[in-house]
Amino acid sequence: MQQWKTLQDVIGERRSPRPYLTEVGGSTWTYEELAREMERRGRLLDAWGVHEGHRVALMVQKPGEFILWFLALLYKEAIVAPINPAAPETDVRRTMEKSQANFLFDGVHPPVLSPLSMSRPTRGGGVILLTSGSTGDPKPVGLGIRALLHTASQVVEAHRLTPQDRGFSPLPLFHINALVVAVLGSLVAGSSLVVDDGFHASTFWSVIDEQQVSWINAVPSILTVLSQRPEMPRAGHRVRFIRSASAPLPRAIRERVEARFGIGVVETYGMTEAGSQIAANPLPGEGNRAGSVGLPCGIEVRIVSEDGEPVPAGERGSVEIRGPGVLDPNWGPNQWARRVMHAGWYPTGDLGFLDEDGFLFLEGRSRDIINRGGEKIFPREVEEWLLRHPEVADCAVVGRPHPILGEEPVAFVVARDEEAMDIPGLDEWAERGLSRFKRPAQYFVVKSLPKGSTGKIARQDLRQQVREGGAG
Repeated sequence: MQQWKTLQDVIGERRSPRPYLTEVGGSTWTYEELAREMERRGRLLDAWGVHEGHRVALMVQKPGEFILWFLALLYKEAIVAPINPAAPETDVRRTMEKSQANFLFDGVHPPVLSPLSMSRPTRGGGVILLTSGSTGDPKPVGLGIRALLHTASQVVEAHRLTPQDRGFSPLPLFHINALVVAVLGSLVAGSSLVVDDGFHASTFWSVIDEQQVSWINAVPSILTVLSQRPEMPRAGHRVRFIRSASAPLPRAIRERVEARFGIGVVETYGMTEAGSQIAANPLPGEGNRAGSVGLPCGIEVRIVSEDGEPVPAGERGSVEIRGPGVLDPNWGPNQWARRVMHAGWYPTGDLGFLDEDGFLFLEGRSRDIINRGGEKIFPREVEEWLLRHPEVADCAVVGRPHPILGEEPVAFVVARDEEAMDIPGLDEWAERGLSRFKRPAQYFVVKSLPKGSTGKIARQDLRQQVREGGAG
Protein backbone atom coordinates (compact mmCIF):
# COMPACT_ATOMS: atom_id res chain seq x y z
CA MET A 1 0.00 0.00 0.00
CA GLN A 2 1.17 3.52 -0.75
CA GLN A 3 3.04 5.23 2.08
CA TRP A 4 1.51 8.68 2.54
CA LYS A 5 3.61 11.53 3.92
CA THR A 6 1.14 14.42 4.20
CA LEU A 7 -2.60 14.90 4.29
CA GLN A 8 -2.30 17.12 1.21
CA ASP A 9 -1.05 14.07 -0.71
CA VAL A 10 -4.06 11.98 0.33
CA ILE A 11 -6.73 14.60 -0.35
CA GLY A 12 -5.06 15.57 -3.62
CA GLU A 13 -5.62 12.04 -4.95
CA ARG A 14 -9.12 11.62 -3.55
CA ARG A 15 -11.02 14.40 -5.39
CA SER A 16 -14.25 12.84 -6.62
CA PRO A 17 -18.03 13.35 -6.40
CA ARG A 18 -18.28 10.35 -4.04
CA PRO A 19 -19.39 11.17 -0.50
CA TYR A 20 -16.67 11.21 2.14
CA LEU A 21 -18.44 12.33 5.31
CA THR A 22 -22.08 12.18 6.43
CA GLU A 23 -23.30 13.45 9.77
CA VAL A 24 -26.41 11.65 11.07
CA GLY A 25 -29.22 14.18 10.82
CA GLY A 26 -26.85 16.67 9.23
CA SER A 27 -24.81 17.42 6.14
CA THR A 28 -22.84 15.33 3.65
CA TRP A 29 -19.52 16.36 2.13
CA THR A 30 -18.11 14.77 -1.04
CA TYR A 31 -14.39 14.38 -1.65
CA GLU A 32 -14.53 17.37 -4.01
CA GLU A 33 -16.23 19.46 -1.33
CA LEU A 34 -13.70 18.24 1.24
CA ALA A 35 -10.82 19.54 -0.90
CA ARG A 36 -12.53 22.92 -1.24
CA GLU A 37 -13.20 23.03 2.49
CA MET A 38 -9.52 22.40 3.20
CA GLU A 39 -8.53 25.37 1.06
CA ARG A 40 -11.22 27.65 2.52
CA ARG A 41 -10.55 26.74 6.12
CA GLY A 42 -6.82 26.89 5.50
CA ARG A 43 -7.15 30.53 4.45
CA LEU A 44 -9.10 31.26 7.63
CA LEU A 45 -6.40 29.63 9.74
CA ASP A 46 -3.77 31.75 7.98
CA ALA A 47 -5.76 34.90 8.71
CA TRP A 48 -6.03 33.89 12.36
CA GLY A 49 -2.28 33.31 12.65
CA VAL A 50 -2.37 29.52 12.92
CA HIS A 51 0.61 28.11 11.03
CA GLU A 52 2.67 24.93 10.65
CA GLY A 53 3.72 23.42 13.95
CA HIS A 54 1.31 25.44 16.06
CA ARG A 55 -0.52 23.40 18.67
CA VAL A 56 -4.28 23.89 18.61
CA ALA A 57 -6.60 22.52 21.29
CA LEU A 58 -9.75 21.64 19.33
CA MET A 59 -13.04 21.64 21.24
CA VAL A 60 -15.93 21.35 18.76
CA GLN A 61 -19.37 19.91 19.55
CA LYS A 62 -20.77 18.78 16.16
CA PRO A 63 -18.92 15.74 14.82
CA GLY A 64 -18.96 16.84 11.17
CA GLU A 65 -17.49 20.24 12.01
CA PHE A 66 -14.96 18.68 14.33
CA ILE A 67 -13.71 16.38 11.56
CA LEU A 68 -13.46 19.18 8.99
CA TRP A 69 -11.48 21.43 11.34
CA PHE A 70 -9.34 18.49 12.47
CA LEU A 71 -8.45 17.70 8.86
CA ALA A 72 -7.95 21.39 7.98
CA LEU A 73 -5.44 21.77 10.81
CA LEU A 74 -3.56 18.64 9.71
CA TYR A 75 -3.74 19.92 6.12
CA LYS A 76 -1.97 23.10 7.32
CA GLU A 77 0.53 20.88 9.19
CA ALA A 78 -0.57 22.15 12.57
CA ILE A 79 -0.81 19.87 15.62
CA VAL A 80 -4.25 19.08 17.05
CA ALA A 81 -4.98 18.41 20.72
CA PRO A 82 -8.61 17.18 20.76
CA ILE A 83 -10.68 17.98 23.86
CA ASN A 84 -14.01 16.56 24.94
CA PRO A 85 -16.47 19.43 24.34
CA ALA A 86 -18.27 18.44 27.55
CA ALA A 87 -15.08 18.49 29.62
CA PRO A 88 -15.01 20.59 32.78
CA GLU A 89 -12.73 23.62 32.88
CA THR A 90 -10.11 21.77 34.93
CA ASP A 91 -9.75 19.10 32.23
CA VAL A 92 -9.55 21.73 29.49
CA ARG A 93 -6.83 23.55 31.38
CA ARG A 94 -4.93 20.30 31.97
CA THR A 95 -4.99 19.39 28.26
CA MET A 96 -3.87 22.90 27.34
CA GLU A 97 -0.96 22.69 29.76
CA LYS A 98 0.10 19.12 28.93
CA SER A 99 -0.02 19.76 25.18
CA GLN A 100 1.46 23.27 25.52
CA ALA A 101 -1.25 24.48 23.16
CA ASN A 102 -0.78 27.79 21.36
CA PHE A 103 -4.52 28.20 20.70
CA LEU A 104 -7.90 27.04 21.95
CA PHE A 105 -10.43 26.71 19.10
CA ASP A 106 -14.17 26.00 19.32
CA GLY A 107 -14.77 25.92 15.55
CA VAL A 108 -17.06 28.95 15.68
CA HIS A 109 -15.04 31.89 16.94
CA PRO A 110 -11.44 32.74 15.96
CA PRO A 111 -8.91 30.70 17.97
CA VAL A 112 -8.07 32.10 21.39
CA LEU A 113 -4.37 32.73 21.97
CA SER A 114 -3.10 30.66 24.89
CA PRO A 115 -0.72 31.86 27.62
CA LEU A 116 1.47 29.01 26.35
CA SER A 117 1.60 30.55 22.88
CA MET A 118 5.39 30.93 23.03
CA SER A 119 5.98 27.16 23.02
CA ARG A 120 8.22 26.21 20.13
CA PRO A 121 6.36 24.91 17.02
CA THR A 122 6.96 21.26 16.17
CA ARG A 123 7.76 20.61 12.52
CA GLY A 124 4.98 18.87 10.60
CA GLY A 125 1.39 18.15 11.55
CA GLY A 126 0.10 15.62 14.02
CA VAL A 127 -1.94 15.10 17.16
CA ILE A 128 -1.38 15.27 20.90
CA LEU A 129 -3.63 13.24 23.17
CA LEU A 130 -3.46 12.46 26.87
CA THR A 131 -3.25 8.91 28.17
CA SER A 132 -6.03 7.84 30.52
CA GLY A 133 -3.92 8.50 33.58
CA SER A 134 -5.17 5.36 35.35
CA THR A 135 -1.70 4.73 36.79
CA GLY A 136 -0.89 8.30 37.65
CA ASP A 137 -0.74 11.71 36.04
CA PRO A 138 -1.86 11.59 32.37
CA LYS A 139 0.99 11.80 29.87
CA PRO A 140 0.85 13.70 26.57
CA VAL A 141 1.34 11.44 23.53
CA GLY A 142 2.39 13.12 20.31
CA LEU A 143 2.02 11.39 16.93
CA GLY A 144 3.24 12.91 13.67
CA ILE A 145 1.18 12.82 10.49
CA ARG A 146 3.34 10.11 8.91
CA ALA A 147 2.74 7.82 11.88
CA LEU A 148 -0.99 8.52 11.76
CA LEU A 149 -1.24 7.82 8.02
CA HIS A 150 0.87 4.67 8.38
CA THR A 151 -1.55 3.26 10.96
CA ALA A 152 -4.59 4.36 8.95
CA SER A 153 -3.17 2.49 5.95
CA GLN A 154 -2.75 -0.62 8.08
CA VAL A 155 -6.40 -0.38 9.15
CA VAL A 156 -7.43 -0.19 5.49
CA GLU A 157 -5.28 -3.20 4.61
CA ALA A 158 -6.38 -5.33 7.58
CA HIS A 159 -10.09 -4.75 6.93
CA ARG A 160 -9.85 -4.53 3.13
CA LEU A 161 -11.61 -1.20 2.99
CA THR A 162 -12.37 0.02 -0.53
CA PRO A 163 -14.11 3.06 -2.06
CA GLN A 164 -17.32 0.99 -2.05
CA ASP A 165 -17.32 0.74 1.76
CA ARG A 166 -19.36 2.95 4.05
CA GLY A 167 -18.35 2.93 7.71
CA PHE A 168 -20.28 4.05 10.77
CA SER A 169 -18.57 5.40 13.89
CA PRO A 170 -20.47 6.69 16.93
CA LEU A 171 -17.25 6.86 18.98
CA PRO A 172 -15.88 10.05 20.58
CA LEU A 173 -13.62 12.07 18.32
CA PHE A 174 -11.31 13.15 21.12
CA HIS A 175 -9.79 9.65 21.27
CA ILE A 176 -7.33 7.98 18.90
CA ASN A 177 -9.64 5.20 17.69
CA ALA A 178 -12.21 7.34 15.87
CA LEU A 179 -9.58 9.80 14.61
CA VAL A 180 -7.34 7.22 12.94
CA VAL A 181 -9.53 4.18 12.30
CA ALA A 182 -12.68 5.98 11.15
CA VAL A 183 -11.67 9.48 9.98
CA LEU A 184 -8.22 8.87 8.47
CA GLY A 185 -8.83 5.21 7.60
CA SER A 186 -11.87 6.07 5.49
CA LEU A 187 -9.96 8.92 3.85
CA VAL A 188 -7.00 6.73 2.92
CA ALA A 189 -9.38 4.07 1.55
CA GLY A 190 -11.33 6.66 -0.45
CA SER A 191 -14.49 5.33 1.17
CA SER A 192 -17.42 6.94 2.99
CA LEU A 193 -17.88 7.56 6.68
CA VAL A 194 -21.06 8.17 8.69
CA VAL A 195 -20.63 9.75 12.13
CA ASP A 196 -22.99 10.43 15.01
CA ASP A 197 -22.66 12.60 18.09
CA GLY A 198 -22.61 9.50 20.28
CA PHE A 199 -24.01 6.02 20.70
CA HIS A 200 -27.83 5.95 20.58
CA ALA A 201 -29.02 2.40 21.15
CA SER A 202 -32.63 2.94 20.10
CA THR A 203 -31.71 4.32 16.65
CA PHE A 204 -28.47 2.44 16.07
CA TRP A 205 -29.76 -0.16 13.62
CA SER A 206 -32.07 2.25 11.80
CA VAL A 207 -29.02 4.41 11.02
CA ILE A 208 -27.14 1.33 9.80
CA ASP A 209 -30.03 0.45 7.48
CA GLU A 210 -30.79 3.96 6.22
CA GLN A 211 -27.14 4.81 5.54
CA GLN A 212 -26.38 1.40 3.95
CA VAL A 213 -23.39 0.91 6.21
CA SER A 214 -20.92 -1.86 5.35
CA TRP A 215 -18.79 -1.87 8.53
CA ILE A 216 -19.20 -0.61 12.09
CA ASN A 217 -16.57 0.90 14.39
CA ALA A 218 -17.58 -0.12 17.93
CA VAL A 219 -16.32 -0.90 21.42
CA PRO A 220 -17.31 -3.78 23.75
CA SER A 221 -19.63 -1.63 25.87
CA ILE A 222 -21.69 -0.80 22.76
CA LEU A 223 -21.86 -4.47 21.77
CA THR A 224 -22.93 -5.42 25.30
CA VAL A 225 -25.85 -2.97 25.18
CA LEU A 226 -26.91 -3.94 21.64
CA SER A 227 -26.96 -7.64 22.54
CA GLN A 228 -29.56 -6.95 25.25
CA ARG A 229 -31.94 -4.69 23.30
CA PRO A 230 -34.85 -5.70 21.02
CA GLU A 231 -33.80 -3.68 17.94
CA MET A 232 -32.45 -5.60 14.96
CA PRO A 233 -30.99 -4.65 11.57
CA ARG A 234 -33.25 -5.21 8.59
CA ALA A 235 -32.86 -8.41 6.62
CA GLY A 236 -30.55 -7.87 3.68
CA HIS A 237 -28.26 -5.40 5.43
CA ARG A 238 -24.82 -5.03 3.85
CA VAL A 239 -22.69 -4.98 7.04
CA ARG A 240 -19.52 -7.00 6.42
CA PHE A 241 -18.18 -6.87 9.97
CA ILE A 242 -18.22 -5.07 13.29
CA ARG A 243 -14.83 -3.86 14.46
CA SER A 244 -14.28 -4.00 18.22
CA ALA A 245 -11.46 -2.06 19.90
CA SER A 246 -10.44 0.20 22.80
CA ALA A 247 -11.13 -2.43 25.49
CA PRO A 248 -10.98 -6.24 25.83
CA LEU A 249 -13.93 -7.98 24.17
CA PRO A 250 -15.30 -10.84 26.30
CA ARG A 251 -15.78 -13.96 24.23
CA ALA A 252 -19.32 -14.38 25.57
CA ILE A 253 -20.30 -10.92 24.31
CA ARG A 254 -18.83 -11.59 20.90
CA GLU A 255 -20.74 -14.87 20.62
CA ARG A 256 -24.00 -13.21 21.69
CA VAL A 257 -23.64 -10.47 19.08
CA GLU A 258 -22.72 -12.82 16.25
CA ALA A 259 -25.54 -15.24 17.08
CA ARG A 260 -28.13 -12.49 17.47
CA PHE A 261 -27.31 -10.30 14.47
CA GLY A 262 -25.54 -12.70 12.11
CA ILE A 263 -22.65 -10.26 11.70
CA GLY A 264 -19.03 -11.28 12.33
CA VAL A 265 -17.09 -9.36 14.96
CA VAL A 266 -13.41 -8.55 14.34
CA GLU A 267 -11.53 -8.06 17.60
CA THR A 268 -8.54 -5.71 17.43
CA TYR A 269 -5.94 -4.31 19.80
CA GLY A 270 -4.53 -0.83 19.95
CA MET A 271 -3.44 2.07 22.10
CA THR A 272 -2.85 5.80 21.81
CA GLU A 273 0.94 5.35 21.86
CA ALA A 274 0.69 3.27 18.67
CA GLY A 275 -1.65 5.58 16.79
CA SER A 276 -4.52 3.14 17.56
CA GLN A 277 -4.24 -0.26 15.84
CA ILE A 278 -1.53 -2.73 16.84
CA ALA A 279 -3.14 -6.04 15.87
CA ALA A 280 -6.32 -7.20 14.18
CA ASN A 281 -8.01 -10.51 13.50
CA PRO A 282 -8.68 -11.61 9.94
CA LEU A 283 -12.12 -10.82 8.54
CA PRO A 284 -15.02 -13.17 9.40
CA GLY A 285 -14.64 -16.55 7.75
CA GLU A 286 -10.93 -16.04 7.07
CA GLY A 287 -9.35 -17.44 10.22
CA ASN A 288 -10.62 -15.10 12.90
CA ARG A 289 -9.12 -16.69 16.03
CA ALA A 290 -11.31 -16.80 19.14
CA GLY A 291 -9.71 -15.30 22.23
CA SER A 292 -6.98 -13.56 20.24
CA VAL A 293 -6.69 -9.86 19.40
CA GLY A 294 -5.23 -10.89 16.04
CA LEU A 295 -2.05 -10.55 14.04
CA PRO A 296 0.29 -7.54 14.25
CA CYS A 297 -0.46 -4.96 11.53
CA GLY A 298 2.51 -3.02 10.20
CA ILE A 299 4.14 -3.16 13.61
CA GLU A 300 6.54 -5.45 15.48
CA VAL A 301 5.24 -7.18 18.60
CA ARG A 302 7.32 -9.19 21.01
CA ILE A 303 6.85 -10.80 24.41
CA VAL A 304 9.57 -10.33 27.01
CA SER A 305 10.29 -11.84 30.41
CA GLU A 306 10.68 -9.88 33.65
CA ASP A 307 14.34 -9.26 32.83
CA GLY A 308 13.45 -7.85 29.38
CA GLU A 309 14.53 -10.83 27.28
CA PRO A 310 12.31 -12.06 24.40
CA VAL A 311 10.53 -15.34 25.10
CA PRO A 312 9.50 -18.09 22.64
CA ALA A 313 6.02 -18.59 21.19
CA GLY A 314 3.47 -19.73 23.74
CA GLU A 315 5.32 -18.30 26.73
CA ARG A 316 3.67 -15.54 28.70
CA GLY A 317 5.25 -12.19 29.40
CA SER A 318 5.02 -8.44 28.84
CA VAL A 319 3.95 -7.08 25.44
CA GLU A 320 6.28 -4.62 23.71
CA ILE A 321 5.82 -2.89 20.34
CA ARG A 322 8.00 -1.14 17.78
CA GLY A 323 7.35 0.41 14.38
CA PRO A 324 6.59 3.52 12.32
CA GLY A 325 3.21 4.04 13.98
CA VAL A 326 4.62 4.02 17.52
CA LEU A 327 5.31 7.32 19.26
CA ASP A 328 8.73 8.84 18.63
CA PRO A 329 10.37 9.85 21.95
CA ASN A 330 12.05 12.77 20.15
CA TRP A 331 8.84 14.23 18.67
CA GLY A 332 6.59 16.81 20.28
CA PRO A 333 5.88 16.21 23.97
CA ASN A 334 7.16 12.62 24.05
CA GLN A 335 10.42 13.15 25.94
CA TRP A 336 8.96 11.24 28.90
CA ALA A 337 9.01 8.08 26.75
CA ARG A 338 12.83 8.06 26.67
CA ARG A 339 12.75 6.65 30.20
CA VAL A 340 10.76 3.56 29.21
CA MET A 341 11.75 2.85 25.58
CA HIS A 342 14.78 0.79 24.63
CA ALA A 343 16.00 0.41 21.03
CA GLY A 344 12.61 1.67 19.83
CA TRP A 345 10.60 -0.87 21.86
CA TYR A 346 7.69 0.54 23.86
CA PRO A 347 6.29 -1.44 26.85
CA THR A 348 2.51 -1.50 26.55
CA GLY A 349 1.79 -2.56 30.12
CA ASP A 350 -0.16 -5.56 28.83
CA LEU A 351 0.57 -9.22 29.54
CA GLY A 352 0.07 -12.01 27.02
CA PHE A 353 1.68 -14.39 24.55
CA LEU A 354 2.12 -15.02 20.83
CA ASP A 355 1.14 -18.42 19.49
CA GLU A 356 3.07 -20.38 16.86
CA ASP A 357 1.17 -18.61 14.05
CA GLY A 358 1.90 -15.13 15.40
CA PHE A 359 -1.55 -14.43 16.86
CA LEU A 360 -1.45 -12.27 19.96
CA PHE A 361 -3.38 -13.26 23.08
CA LEU A 362 -3.79 -10.78 25.93
CA GLU A 363 -4.37 -11.71 29.55
CA GLY A 364 -4.76 -8.27 31.07
CA ARG A 365 -2.90 -5.22 32.28
CA SER A 366 0.01 -5.91 34.58
CA ARG A 367 -1.42 -3.48 37.16
CA ASP A 368 -4.74 -5.40 37.25
CA ILE A 369 -3.30 -8.82 38.12
CA ILE A 370 -4.55 -10.05 41.52
CA ASN A 371 -2.00 -11.77 43.78
CA ARG A 372 -3.89 -14.10 46.12
CA GLY A 373 -1.37 -15.67 48.46
CA GLY A 374 1.21 -15.97 45.67
CA GLU A 375 -1.31 -17.23 43.10
CA LYS A 376 -1.71 -14.85 40.13
CA ILE A 377 -5.27 -14.25 38.97
CA PHE A 378 -6.06 -12.63 35.62
CA PRO A 379 -9.39 -10.77 35.96
CA ARG A 380 -10.27 -11.32 32.31
CA GLU A 381 -10.27 -15.11 32.74
CA VAL A 382 -12.72 -14.90 35.65
CA GLU A 383 -14.90 -12.36 33.84
CA GLU A 384 -15.05 -14.50 30.70
CA TRP A 385 -16.45 -17.41 32.70
CA LEU A 386 -18.96 -15.34 34.70
CA LEU A 387 -20.27 -13.72 31.52
CA ARG A 388 -21.28 -17.14 30.25
CA HIS A 389 -23.86 -17.36 33.03
CA PRO A 390 -27.29 -16.60 31.52
CA GLU A 391 -28.21 -14.10 34.27
CA VAL A 392 -25.04 -11.98 33.88
CA ALA A 393 -25.13 -9.05 31.46
CA ASP A 394 -21.76 -7.53 32.38
CA CYS A 395 -19.14 -7.91 35.09
CA ALA A 396 -15.74 -6.80 36.34
CA VAL A 397 -13.33 -8.45 38.75
CA VAL A 398 -10.83 -6.54 40.90
CA GLY A 399 -8.59 -7.27 43.86
CA ARG A 400 -9.55 -6.46 47.44
CA PRO A 401 -6.97 -6.22 50.25
CA HIS A 402 -6.76 -9.31 52.48
CA PRO A 403 -4.92 -9.37 55.82
CA ILE A 404 -3.28 -12.76 55.21
CA LEU A 405 -3.37 -13.47 51.46
CA GLY A 406 -2.56 -9.92 50.39
CA GLU A 407 -5.44 -9.76 47.91
CA GLU A 408 -8.57 -11.64 46.97
CA PRO A 409 -10.85 -11.27 43.91
CA VAL A 410 -14.30 -9.73 44.16
CA ALA A 411 -16.81 -9.44 41.32
CA PHE A 412 -19.10 -6.58 40.35
CA VAL A 413 -22.03 -8.02 38.40
CA VAL A 414 -24.65 -6.34 36.23
CA ALA A 415 -27.69 -8.65 36.14
CA ARG A 416 -30.06 -9.09 33.23
CA ASP A 417 -32.84 -9.08 35.84
CA GLU A 418 -31.66 -7.78 39.21
CA GLU A 419 -34.56 -9.30 41.14
CA ALA A 420 -33.93 -12.74 39.66
CA MET A 421 -30.16 -12.69 40.22
CA ASP A 422 -29.18 -15.81 42.17
CA ILE A 423 -25.81 -15.15 43.83
CA PRO A 424 -25.41 -18.66 45.33
CA GLY A 425 -26.17 -20.05 41.89
CA LEU A 426 -23.58 -17.76 40.34
CA ASP A 427 -20.98 -18.94 42.87
CA GLU A 428 -21.80 -22.55 41.98
CA TRP A 429 -21.25 -21.59 38.34
CA ALA A 430 -17.85 -20.14 39.28
CA GLU A 431 -16.98 -23.36 41.09
CA ARG A 432 -17.76 -25.35 37.93
CA GLY A 433 -15.39 -23.39 35.71
CA LEU A 434 -12.70 -21.82 37.87
CA SER A 435 -9.98 -23.07 40.18
CA ARG A 436 -10.77 -22.47 43.83
CA PHE A 437 -8.28 -19.62 44.26
CA LYS A 438 -9.76 -17.78 41.25
CA ARG A 439 -13.35 -17.78 42.55
CA PRO A 440 -14.56 -14.36 43.74
CA ALA A 441 -14.70 -14.00 47.51
CA GLN A 442 -17.77 -11.77 47.17
CA TYR A 443 -20.24 -10.62 44.53
CA PHE A 444 -21.72 -7.13 44.30
CA VAL A 445 -24.79 -6.68 42.11
CA VAL A 446 -24.70 -3.21 40.54
CA LYS A 447 -26.83 -1.42 37.98
CA SER A 448 -23.84 -0.54 35.79
CA LEU A 449 -20.05 -0.58 35.73
CA PRO A 450 -18.04 2.65 35.72
CA LYS A 451 -16.61 3.06 32.22
CA GLY A 452 -14.72 5.76 30.37
CA SER A 453 -15.79 7.35 27.10
CA THR A 454 -14.14 4.55 25.09
CA GLY A 455 -15.87 1.80 27.08
CA LYS A 456 -12.94 0.72 29.24
CA ILE A 457 -13.90 -0.39 32.73
CA ALA A 458 -12.62 2.09 35.32
CA ARG A 459 -11.14 -0.60 37.56
CA GLN A 460 -9.44 1.97 39.77
CA ASP A 461 -12.90 3.27 40.73
CA LEU A 462 -14.03 -0.24 41.68
CA ARG A 463 -10.86 -0.88 43.67
CA GLN A 464 -11.45 2.41 45.49
CA GLN A 465 -15.00 1.31 46.32
CA VAL A 466 -13.91 -1.98 47.89
CA ARG A 467 -11.08 -0.30 49.80
CA GLU A 468 -13.58 2.16 51.25
CA GLY A 469 -16.09 -0.59 51.99
CA GLY A 470 -18.78 1.02 49.88
CA ALA A 471 -19.13 -1.58 47.14
CA GLY A 472 -22.68 -2.59 46.33
